[in-house]
Amino acid sequence: MSRMWGRAADWYRPNPAVTCALVVVLVSLWTAVYSVSILGALWRLRDPNAPMPILSVRDQAADLAVLVVQLALGTIAITAVAYLRRSDIGELLPRRQGTAVDAAVAWCAAIAAASALALVLDRLSVARFDFSVPAVVESPALAVLTALSAGLREEPLLAALPVLLLVGRIPIGWVMILAGCMRGLLYLFFGGGGFVWAALWGAAAVWVYFKYRRLWVLVVVHGIAMNIQVLDRVIPLDSAATLLQWANILIMFGALTMWLVPRALGGIPSTPVSDEVPRPTTPPVER
Repeated sequence: MSRMWGRAADWYRPNPAVTCALVVVLVSLWTAVYSVSILGALWRLRDPNAPMPILSVRDQAADLAVLVVQLALGTIAITAVAYLRRSDIGELLPRRQGTAVDAAVAWCAAIAAASALALVLDRLSVARFDFSVPAVVESPALAVLTALSAGLREEPLLAALPVLLLVGRIPIGWVMILAGCMRGLLYLFFGGGGFVWAALWGAAAVWVYFKYRRLWVLVVVHGIAMNIQVLDRVIPLDSAATLLQWANILIMFGALTMWLVPRALGGIPSTPVSDEVPRPTTPPVER
């Protein structure tokens, strides 16, 4: 807990004005890159009973082009930040822990927990969580491609970049809150419960990247595990939707069980597992 809310390193003394400027830059980039999604989510939140928009093949192709641009911007941003901070970021980030399976299980468990909470809030009429297809599409195949590629659209900019940009400057817990809120606002088209849902697993994505540093795992889980039901659009079986929904439930809540059981039985290892060579210790340096 102290690592989540405490300083990353005593020797690192970032300039508060620069930190505030970097937060503004991050939020501004998020606003510019996801402006269409934000406006669409706010429109749907205001009028949840409005007819679903109809996307032509041309609209869907344009959306895929936007996805490519978002991926390119995310890749450029995280590469540039990692290069500019190469002198200190290696000391500010913790050692990469666990395996890719550990990272996938942890994030799927967080998604399952967030989904359960959002459903409860919806049942109690506290926050609407209308998990439905947000558009009628002309090309099911392009819809599937877009859904399976969703991780490429979001994870570089909303999970990796906040960590690389702000680690050491503010506690990772605040980075999780900031990134989670940005993610949640993109999912307001599912209602207020959609914000809670996405904010929770969006914050968890930041922690998973911070701890495991496997961006590709986040991309794969987001694209496949979270959107497996979209394959119903191209599978010519009447029972496909039901089977895929159950597959999604088994993946998510199976991962939640796998994550909870060892901890409930006291099976947490006392020493973190790392697949990296231990770093040499360095004396504190005033900066």
